[in-house]
Amino acid sequence: MNEQRRFVARLPGPEPRSLQLPALRAARAQARPPEPGFVRAPAVAPAAMPADSTVPMSPARPPDPAGSQPAELARCILFSRDVELAQVLATVAVGAGVQLLPCRDAAQVAEHRDEVILVGQDCVADIDARLAASTLVFTGGEEHQGVLWRAAATCPGARVAVLPQAAAWLGEYLGELGLHAGRAHTTIVAGAGGGAGTSTFAALLAATATLDGHRTLLLDADPHSAGLWPVLRAREPDGLGWEDLQHARGQLSPGQLAEILPLSAGTAVLSWVRNPGCFAPSEALLTEVLAASRRIYERIVVDAGHVTGVPASVAALANTRLLLLSARPGNGAAGTSARLGEQADNWRLVLTGKLAPGTDTRALARRTGVELGGYFAPSRRIERCAADGALMNALAHRPLRRTVARLGDHPDPAPGLAA
Repeated sequence: MNEQRRFVARLPGPEPRSLQLPALRAARAQARPPEPGFVRAPAVAPAAMPADSTVPMSPARPPDPAGSQPAELARCILFSRDVELAQVLATVAVGAGVQLLPCRDAAQVAEHRDEVILVGQDCVADIDARLAASTLVFTGGEEHQGVLWRAAATCPGARVAVLPQAAAWLGEYLGELGLHAGRAHTTIVAGAGGGAGTSTFAALLAATATLDGHRTLLLDADPHSAGLWPVLRAREPDGLGWEDLQHARGQLSPGQLAEILPLSAGTAVLSWVRNPGCFAPSEALLTEVLAASRRIYERIVVDAGHVTGVPASVAALANTRLLLLSARPGNGAAGTSARLGEQADNWRLVLTGKLAPGTDTRALARRTGVELGGYFAPSRRIERCAADGALMNALAHRPLRRTVARLGDHPDPAPGLAA
């Protein structure tokens, strides 16, 4: 046997559990294979597009089913030549959903010094100045704990895992690493008050990412949501929703998640399909879904409802946090910063609704204590498309699409007085 392969984490015995969904087989039977090639623009004006038509896709890149891409695994480096220790660590890593990359000499490890490095007791003496500032976890058996603690004392920030006692801690530590793994850029859209239009803006932002050629998921995480499908599609979609995940058993596989979710204009959507609001997903389930999604999608947009209800574990996984606030009087702007506390600096404010003449958007943002990202004006086009169950079609209007993309990616460079 190649000694190098013996360090690779693999599950002993049977294959990992997969998610068991009662409705999955029926959904697969009803699923229609995607049409090859690009989705072409309809030969009618955007205002005349039928409810079930599809927004024209960007020709830069053909739509690619999410399930065709392998799910990414978090990775850490294993610096050890002790086969028995490597097998123990491999078992811990598998349980945490993390892949071990074996390295047998310091020069090879130095190429990965920006990653988490597990250092076996047999390689402690090989840690040099190149690796001292890396994220190191010294690990080994009880008989080696003296060596491990002395090594950790010379490397600021290093951790020690004495096995088998610290196996549970190490699993949690690697599990946290796995939680933040993945390629997806995650955006949370939350409201500072009622009527801010978080669901509409989140759906349009997700569709914009899809049109730009990204594999995208729209995640309905608003505990008070009535479901997104009434504004996205005129008929019941083919696929599963939160009500099906409620009774799911087993691990949530990223590839399987992509397979079971229905699409709206090429964007995967996880909301309620048949029974809106039948239960509120727990923080644990939301975090598990988001962690799995980050490994298979490139863009994730989370409709989180009211900002005070955003779970801390979900907010921690976000790259961008957009706070929507209605510009109408009495919107509660003054209390926004107090509700967010120290997290206010992590959010960007997007004003929505009709601005009264002379409204100073910068002054309004200062009262909230949140950085101003821009203004999203009301649109009759959006209202019509949502009423027809075809919200995504509003993006056939390219200026609207550019506005949504700009608000989702960059602050408004020149906010000011409303005309």
